[in-house]
Amino acid sequence: MKLFAVLPVKWFCMLGYFVLMLSALPFSAGAATPTTDGNAEISDDSFGKPTDPSIFLPEIRERRTQKDSLFATSPLSWLHDSTGKAKQEIEDITGLELGVVFGHAFQGISESIDDEDEEGTATTFDLLGTWNLFRKGEPTRGQLTFHLQSRWDYGTTGPEDLGAQSLGSLIGTGDTFAEYNRAIVLRNLYWRQGSPEAGWSYRLGKITSDGILSSSPHIDSQTTFLPTGSVTSATIAFTDSGLGAVGALYINDRATLVGLVSDANGDRFNEGDISEGDYFTAVEVHGKIAPKTSKAPWSKLTLWHTDGTKDGAGINAMTGESGWGFFALHQQELSTDGRAIGILRYGKSYDDSAVFEEQAGLQFLLYEPRFSTRLKNDVVGAGANWVQSPEDGTRDEYNMEIFYRFPMFPSVDTTLSYQSVINPAFTREVDHASVFSLRLRVAF
Repeated sequence: MKLFAVLPVKWFCMLGYFVLMLSALPFSAGAATPTTDGNAEISDDSFGKPTDPSIFLPEIRERRTQKDSLFATSPLSWLHDSTGKAKQEIEDITGLELGVVFGHAFQGISESIDDEDEEGTATTFDLLGTWNLFRKGEPTRGQLTFHLQSRWDYGTTGPEDLGAQSLGSLIGTGDTFAEYNRAIVLRNLYWRQGSPEAGWSYRLGKITSDGILSSSPHIDSQTTFLPTGSVTSATIAFTDSGLGAVGALYINDRATLVGLVSDANGDRFNEGDISEGDYFTAVEVHGKIAPKTSKAPWSKLTLWHTDGTKDGAGINAMTGESGWGFFALHQQELSTDGRAIGILRYGKSYDDSAVFEEQAGLQFLLYEPRFSTRLKNDVVGAGANWVQSPEDGTRDEYNMEIFYRFPMFPSVDTTLSYQSVINPAFTREVDHASVFSLRLRVAF
């Protein structure tokens, strides 16, 4: 754990100032209150993106209650009803809450490197659960959380691989939509205890760092933006899923301090190798700046260091080299009702340690744009990204995307997306390509 030996003093000064500034802010009207309902909000509040287990289950639970859609009756209603009844019976008897999500993406590109595919499709499957084992419904509640995942592409080229292989793209065109080389993978298995109401929380076990650090509830390839450069901050040399610990101190409802340490040799396909003593460490400050509603998103500053991998091989967002960096995420409500959200992102890595050397992004989302009185829970979004690779001879790459997501049927979301890819980093054969995507998502 070499983080404190290598990070410049100025970054700790900035971090300390940010903590002091936010901790001095008064509590707002949206402060969290304790609950006695075991099914009430159980997320870690300020960290976790939509596919992080702490967010996944509450989101599935909420989504099942939302019936407004383009078509009032779903062809899957019988399946939703039967699985909902079965899940409730399991939870009543054992305290285990389960959730299932299928995501599917079709994608086509207008240009490609010679002899490479120009279209592809892939499916993701997630099964997750939380088992309430300690002080259910209390602020100090404890839960065992697991998350299994599978991905397949039907023998085609999945959208994630389509961007990398057919366009030579560094930003990517369809994050997570690519086939695994094995049937099912254990992404997360950890004990989680505490809550914002308690003032602290922690996770211990197999964790996924890129689902926690610099994350946003408004940025995820299954629910909003598709490109990897939009949904991940890969100027952070994220480890893969592996053994680790993360803890949060909720200073008040406007400030949180998070620390994380994990095995730098973590690998979602095996147990990693924590005995080598190679670690990824990070500290992160969360703050709500000028919130307009009680659900205002968090802005974040992340400082990190990695020891690199034991054999110098890259995995996930790591190149395998030792190094450090920072990432800043600012999220701002742009309307008094919280429907309009603006997001600014910037990060930089050093010592060629992350797959992105530098990146910047700007995203905008408008929830329930009211195109139709029949639709709710829809969202329109627009984003722009710039990324620079640490590899010599690559180009600065740009990506712009617009999308519209709406509920086709109850609990079945449909997304139409267009991307403009400019100067793919790893090729000179393509200078511009258009990318068209259709994404479907079903939650049970």
